[in-house]
Amino acid sequence: MLKNTNVNYGLVARFFHWGMALLFFGMFPLGYIMESLSDSDFKFSLFDLHKATGLCLFSLVALRLFWRFISAQPGLPRTVPLWQRRAASWNIILLYVFMVVMPISGFLTSTLGGHKITFYSLFTISPIAQDKGASEFFAGVHGWVSYVMIAAFVLHLLGALYHHYLLKDNVLKRIVINVS
Repeated sequence: MLKNTNVNYGLVARFFHWGMALLFFGMFPLGYIMESLSDSDFKFSLFDLHKATGLCLFSLVALRLFWRFISAQPGLPRTVPLWQRRAASWNIILLYVFMVVMPISGFLTSTLGGHKITFYSLFTISPIAQDKGASEFFAGVHGWVSYVMIAAFVLHLLGALYHHYLLKDNVLKRIVINVS
């Protein structure tokens, strides 16, 4: 089943969820590793990979949001207390905000820093300006949001594990397999 139902996530939503999770999880260590390296061709190739993947993630999050708006969204079971449903909803909203802010702040860090962005050797985006102060500001946003986004990911994961192992409901299974 491609589309979501009121009970399950469809293949498209699962592709976005797990594919983007893997890409974001890969981007975090890549970002921290490349920042710790001395200047070299290898470091610059990691930056190129990071920036191209960031553009890819930005496109995917736009498609994912579109899909979310046109597709049904399975709700949490009625047995989940209202405060937990609200907390989960706010965490999801924060994750979406961070999925938008991360690539935008990275893009602005690079292009305002006078650096081009090469998209997997397919095309190049020229820098939009040379503004060191603005570039440093967005680099700070990019770094700070990465830590908060990791915390939101961990909270999301802990919630899923709580539902699966302690409550033993179908919340986690809905994004993994179809459940009835």
